[in-house]
Amino acid sequence: MMYTYKAGTANYPRNFTDKLFINYRNEFDFSEITDTTARFIEENQLLDKELWISFVRQFEGTPDASNLGWRCEYWGKMMRGACLVYSYTKNPELLGTLSATVRHIMTMQDERGRISTYPVSNEFNGWDIWGRKYVLLGMQYFLEINEDEELKDEIIASMCRQVDYLIGKLGNGEGKLRITRTSRHWYGLNSSSILEPVVRLYNITGDKKYLDFAQYIADEGGTYAENIFRLAEKKELRLWQYPVTKAYEMISCFEGLLELYRVTKTEWYKNALVNFADLILEDELTVIGCAGCTHELFDHSAVRQANTNNYRIMQETCVTVTLMKFFLQLDLLTADAKYIDAFERAYYNAYLGSVNRNGDISKDHDDLFTRNGVEPAVLPFDSYSPLTAGPRGYGIGGFQVIGDGKFYGCCVCIAAAGVGVVPKAAVLASSDGIAVNLYINGTVETETPSGVKLTLKTETAYPASGNVKITLSPEKEEEFTLCLRNPQWSEKTALNVCGEETAAEKGYIKIRRNWKNGDTVELDLDMRTELIRPTPYGTQVLMNKVIWGESSITVPTFDREDPEAKNHFALRRGPIMLARDSRLEDDIRAAVVPKTSGGFAEVSECNTDIDTLVSVDLTLEDGKTLTLCDYSSAGRDWANSELAVWMKTTN
Repeated sequence: MMYTYKAGTANYPRNFTDKLFINYRNEFDFSEITDTTARFIEENQLLDKELWISFVRQFEGTPDASNLGWRCEYWGKMMRGACLVYSYTKNPELLGTLSATVRHIMTMQDERGRISTYPVSNEFNGWDIWGRKYVLLGMQYFLEINEDEELKDEIIASMCRQVDYLIGKLGNGEGKLRITRTSRHWYGLNSSSILEPVVRLYNITGDKKYLDFAQYIADEGGTYAENIFRLAEKKELRLWQYPVTKAYEMISCFEGLLELYRVTKTEWYKNALVNFADLILEDELTVIGCAGCTHELFDHSAVRQANTNNYRIMQETCVTVTLMKFFLQLDLLTADAKYIDAFERAYYNAYLGSVNRNGDISKDHDDLFTRNGVEPAVLPFDSYSPLTAGPRGYGIGGFQVIGDGKFYGCCVCIAAAGVGVVPKAAVLASSDGIAVNLYINGTVETETPSGVKLTLKTETAYPASGNVKITLSPEKEEEFTLCLRNPQWSEKTALNVCGEETAAEKGYIKIRRNWKNGDTVELDLDMRTELIRPTPYGTQVLMNKVIWGESSITVPTFDREDPEAKNHFALRRGPIMLARDSRLEDDIRAAVVPKTSGGFAEVSECNTDIDTLVSVDLTLEDGKTLTLCDYSSAGRDWANSELAVWMKTTN
C-alpha cells in the first residue's frame, strides 16, 4: 500500500523506506487533457451501472472454468481505476455507483469465503488466483475513498475470509498446494502476483498471519521455473532472457515485492526492485513508453521497436498502465526523477493514444464479433499501439464474452487507472517539502510538512510548450524545500525563482527558502525536436516464443534484426513523440529525409484540420515540409487512418 502522508503530524510511515509520499488530501483542478480524459472515462465507462452488474454476475456461476478464462479480473481491475478517478473528480454519483457494486460483489462470497468464477472442483487453475487478487485490490482501493465505517468493516471481514481460505489451501505444508502451481500459465507468475493485496491486507489489519503468508509467496520466487526476484537482485540476465517474460504479470509481482519491502525492510528486495526497474528502462521501454513488441512480453523491445516485422499484438495498454503505476512507486521509493520521466513518456504517448475519444469500431473486429456471437460495441480504450506504419484498433486485448451478447477486455478494464494515477503522481510530499513531478495547467491544493495549507497554481501549455509558471500561495510564510522535476530530455533548462535566474540541476531541482504568498518559479524547458535512430543489434536469442495450450510458457527463439529497421527515425519533442498520420498526407510509408543540425530536426508549429495536442511542419532536406502531430492524436480514425512513430527514411 502506498503509505498515506499526513502533514503536520508525526505520522510518517514507521519504516521510512520511502523518500516521497502521496498526500491523499491533495485537491486538484486541472484544465487540460488529464481533466477531459478523466471525465470522458467517468462518463463513458465508470458510471455504467449495467456494466458493473455484468461484472459481478460473472461470479454467480463458473464461466471461467471451461476455458480457464479471466472474466474474474474485470470487476477488481476496473474498480481500482474507478477509485483513482474518483479521488480526482470527487463525483458523488460515481461514489454511489462504486459503493453499490462493492456491496453487490460481497453477496457473491460463498460459505467457504471464496469470491471466484471457478468452481471448487476446478479452482487454483488458469487465472483463478489472478482474479481473486483483483477482487481484493478492488476492495482495498475502495477503502481509500470510502466514507461509510460500517461498510469498511464489512469489506475487511470479507477480505479476511477470502485470504484465510487461501492460507488454508496454499503453502509448503502437508496437503497444501504451492502458489506457483495454482496456474497452468506462465509457470505460476500470474498467481504469485496476489502478493500485493496480501501485504496490503496485513497493513490494514495488522494480523501477522497475512504477513507470514506474504513472506511465503515471496519466498516461492514468483514462478516454479526460477526465482525472478533473485534474478533481478543479481542482474546477470536481462529481462528478455528470463525463463518467463510476461511483462504485465511480472511487474505486478514486483509491485507486491515492493509492498513487502516497505514492511520488512529486507535490503535485497530493494536492490531487486531497483535493478528490475532499471532493466526495463535500459532494455524494454520504447519511444512511446510501453514495452513488448511480441505480444505482451519483455523481448528487448528497446532495440526491436523499429522492426517492420513486429507482430501487431504489441505495446499492450495493460503493460502501459502497470508501468506507470510501478514507475510512480519507484519514484516514491528512491526520489529518482528518471522514473517520472518514464511515467510521463508512457502517459502522453502510449496511454493517451489508447483512449478512444472518437467512438470508433475497427473493421478488424468484425470477424471477432461474428465468431463469438456478440453485438458490436464501442470500447473506450484501444488495446495495442503500432510503432511502424499501421492502424490503431487492432485486436481486443483479453477478449471474453460476459453474457447477454456482451463482451469486454482486460485493457479496457485497467485503463482508468492510467489517468487516475496521474494526479497522485503530480505533486508529492517529502519530509522537508513537496515535489512537483508533472506540469499540468491548473491548481493543486496541498500542504507543507508542518501542515500549512499551500496552493500551487500552474500556468502552462505543457506538453505543447516548455514554458511553466508556478505561483505559490501558502497560508502563511514558511521555509520548506520545493523540488521541481527537470526532465532528462531537457538539455537546456532555464529556471527563474522570484525574479532571479537560478541554476537548474538535473533530476530534481531543490529550492529551499522561506516561501510567501505570490512567490513564483518559472521553468523554460528545452523543447527542441530530437532525432532518434534505431539501435543496431544484429542477432540475439529471446525467450519469447509463446506456446499456448495446456501451458502458456516461453521458449527460446532466434531473433534477427530487420534490415529495414535502420531506415527509420523517430522525433521527440519534449515528452511528446511526433508521428505521421495518413489524414495529413497521402503515403505515410514514403521515405523522407529530415533536415537536422546537431541531432535536432527543424520544425515549426502549424495548424491542422484534425484534433491534436501538438502539430508541426518538419523541414525536409529537399526543402519541402511534412506535417506531423503528437503520437497520441495520430491515427484516431481507426477504420480509415494509419500512423507511424518510426518513420521511413533512405539512410
